[in-house]
Amino acid sequence: MTHVNDRVVYRRIAELHAQNIDPGFLSSLGPGFLSLLYQAIDECPESTLILAREQGRIVGFVAGTQGMRAVYRQLLGHWPRLSLSLAPSLLIPRRLLRIIEILRYSRGNAEEGPKLPAAELLSIAVDPAFRGRGHADGLYRQLTAFFADQGLTEYKIVVGAALAPAHRFYRRMGAEPVAEIEVHQGARSVVYVQQCREASPGRP
Repeated sequence: MTHVNDRVVYRRIAELHAQNIDPGFLSSLGPGFLSLLYQAIDECPESTLILAREQGRIVGFVAGTQGMRAVYRQLLGHWPRLSLSLAPSLLIPRRLLRIIEILRYSRGNAEEGPKLPAAELLSIAVDPAFRGRGHADGLYRQLTAFFADQGLTEYKIVVGAALAPAHRFYRRMGAEPVAEIEVHQGARSVVYVQQCREASPGRP
C-alpha cells in the first residue's frame, strides 16, 4: 500500500477536517494535532488514508483503520510532537475529559450492546466547492475495497445523532444502523455497519 509521507498533505487533510467535519472536538485540539493524527493513520499498517484530487489539489479524503490501538501506538511514536500539540488542551479540563472519553471508547466494551466490528471509517470529508461530483461516493467505495482486501467482512461508522446529511449519505451507500452509543457524555451517536461487498453506487 502506498503511503502519502508528506507533511504538507497532512496539513491539507487537517484543514479539510477542521472546516468540514462537525461537531469539531478533534478540531479543537488544533491543526498540529490533526496533522499528526492523519500522519499516524497513514503510517499505520492497519489503516489507510485515501485522497481525492481534482485540478491539481486535494479536494477530499477518507481515513479508516482496522483498530484504533494501532493508530495510538503510531501516534506515541511521535511523542515529542504529540506532547507539544496536546499540551494546551491538557490544561483545559473539558478537553481532557473528552480525550479520556475517546480513549475509553477505543478500548470497546464487550459487555454492552451488540458486538461491533473493530474496523472503522474514522472520517470522510470533501471540499464544499467540489461536492456533487462523486468524490465522497468514490472515497467510500475505495475504503470498502481496502477493508475487503484485508479479509474483513464489515466495518463500522459512528455518526453524531444530529448529523442528518451524514445519516442520509451512509444509508444511501448501503450502511445499516445497528446501535446507539455515547462516546461523549450527553452526546448520542448512531453506529452503522457496512458490509464489505461493493458499496452501493448511490443515487444522484
